[in-house]
Amino acid sequence: MNQYDVIVIGAGPAGSTAAALMARAGQRVLLLEKSFFPRHKLCGEFITPECGKVFDRLGVSEKMFDAGAQIIRKWTLHSPEGRSLEVPMEWITDGHSHAIGLSRARMDLILLECAAEAGADVRQGFQVSSNFQSDHGIGVVEGKNESGEKVVFRAPVILDASGRTGVFAKSTLHDDELSRFHGSRLFGCKVHLRSIEGMKGIGELFFFGDGYGGLSDVEGEKTNLCFLTTEATLMEAKGDREKLLDLTMRSNPAGSARLKNAVIDGEWLGTGPLKYGRRRRMPGVISIGDAGAFIDPFTGSGMLLAFTSGEIAADVINRSFAEGVRDIEEISERYESIFRSTFGLRFRACSMLRSLAFKPATRNFMVSLLSRHKSLMKIVALSTRQNWQSLAD
Repeated sequence: MNQYDVIVIGAGPAGSTAAALMARAGQRVLLLEKSFFPRHKLCGEFITPECGKVFDRLGVSEKMFDAGAQIIRKWTLHSPEGRSLEVPMEWITDGHSHAIGLSRARMDLILLECAAEAGADVRQGFQVSSNFQSDHGIGVVEGKNESGEKVVFRAPVILDASGRTGVFAKSTLHDDELSRFHGSRLFGCKVHLRSIEGMKGIGELFFFGDGYGGLSDVEGEKTNLCFLTTEATLMEAKGDREKLLDLTMRSNPAGSARLKNAVIDGEWLGTGPLKYGRRRRMPGVISIGDAGAFIDPFTGSGMLLAFTSGEIAADVINRSFAEGVRDIEEISERYESIFRSTFGLRFRACSMLRSLAFKPATRNFMVSLLSRHKSLMKIVALSTRQNWQSLAD
């Protein structure tokens, strides 16, 4: 039988979270994933303290630590001019006093298994080719399974959690223009390293001429290196990865010192060009996680957005079904209303911080100012979080 209550496309943090919570509520959920887990993803793999409460609700916190999750208690930012400032994780805590570092290969597998254990029908290796609504308002998803056979599934509600470059990326426009730095498009790169000393309990962010990059430990005595730079810099490096590091992370004195003895351990991943902000709504589909919005990586909000949007979608759908509402457009309006109230101010704050971070003069001034005024720094940190309202308490 290929009829479900909800079809979720994509088993990343947003998709698996939503699938698990809906399946627990008794919905017939189909979770489609194009890859076979475990698999690596381009990501900073820095999981903020607020995400810990989501893990608690899903019942996977212990599994994350069994998989080797590393505790991170503070985040240090370094300017190219040698200034730095520290952000304790307890400032942005929501019941957990620390962040964690864990590879997406490990974390996403745990979340996928959580969805399956909750009762979701999980299909890996499934390539979605199209989605449309029938004359009766039922969503139809077509694609090929791992054997190459064409399969059709139906459900009143379709969730797109297929990521920033996923299934419907080419058919939806972005509210923000293509993000650029001095006219050059932005791209992301990631690789795992070994032999990085002094990282225990901390994460670090390094700004350089046309971008920024972060370091934080993950499992297996590895450190995640993830950075954002321009197309112009990638062209200048001409495929030479050591030169690319010289032009980016090593151009920051603190970054150069940290990477002095680094050894590459694993494959390089890249993505781009990047677009920030909300993706415009697609009729008949609710987009969650990066498929619905892409937020500035350096604020550490990306993973939180994925988990929160997955929880919001699951709650809205469960409540709507309980009320007898199964119309996708009405459910989508309910989701959008809550999403906007939850993330609207955060997107504006992150956009402002991004504009400051990419201008050397304002970046230097802000780092100098915030390092001398911790109360102001805390306000800025909280402006990017879901619990920014606590400032008024």
